Amino acid sequence: MDTKDLRCFCRVYEEQGINQAAKQLFISPQGLSRIIAKLEAELQATLFYRSARGLCPTAGGTYLYENCRELLNRLDDLEVEIRRIERMDRELQLGFSCGVLNVFPFHKLEQFKTENPDIQLKWEELENQGVIDRIFQRTIDAGFVIGSIERDGLIAREVYQSGMDALVYKGHPLYDREQLSVGDLRDEPLIILNERFSCYHSFLSRCKDFGFIPLFHIKTMKSQLIYRFCREKRGIGIDTNIHKQDIRMDDLHRIKLYDAFSWRISIVCREDRKKEKAIRKLLELFYTQER
Repeated sequence: MDTKDLRCFCRVYEEQGINQAAKQLFISPQGLSRIIAKLEAELQATLFYRSARGLCPTAGGTYLYENCRELLNRLDDLEVEIRRIERMDRELQLGFSCGVLNVFPFHKLEQFKTENPDIQLKWEELENQGVIDRIFQRTIDAGFVIGSIERDGLIAREVYQSGMDALVYKGHPLYDREQLSVGDLRDEPLIILNERFSCYHSFLSRCKDFGFIPLFHIKTMKSQLIYRFCREKRGIGIDTNIHKQDIRMDDLHRIKLYDAFSWRISIVCREDRKKEKAIRKLLELFYTQER
């Protein structure tokens, strides 16, 4: 059996019809029908029967799908891994968690390229968990993520650390304070990045250490909106001091939260890949970074 034919069969099974599957496969319905007929002839079995709802799989069709889908997924993994091995010492694919690029020392990457002109660097920005998942899937070689990462099969080294601040608008009773405790924010309406960001969960956990659940008045996807809503006096903002440009601080006071968690960036890669040439050189470069 041809793996291309099996992929076509799987698409028909998932779409429960020839026409829709054919559109997705960019072939004609007649051509796709011939592929299914060829498979049935090879297996000497009927894979689908027609009903009012479209094509329905037979017991044999379901058995074939359940087993060949796993096989095709495994073949995809093998293809990705073989291509990775082929480019292992010539290309380095990096992932950056959202927010990391605000403080990332790009001069370090320039240094890496100067010292390793034979290695091509590529990178993309993803959510924190997305970087970690892609590293496990081997579609990213290494990544820079937010927070301390403890997970079997990964190694992580901290490369940056910053504290958390409260953003208080002019006229608020806390505006003139030089520093604040997390406990001072009990019952205050707060503005923070949402659940897709590690700082949300870290701050929530820290508030629980002080015996209260924070009042999150606004949760957003963009740090810039924290400052905007603070200026509109909708609440106290929670953010790290990593935004050095394009942030208006008029009528806002950035106050250090002296007992909050630290905002950390770590470089992460798979444990079983740390000795590969390109990854090893990257780890060595950032391991010696000044903090």
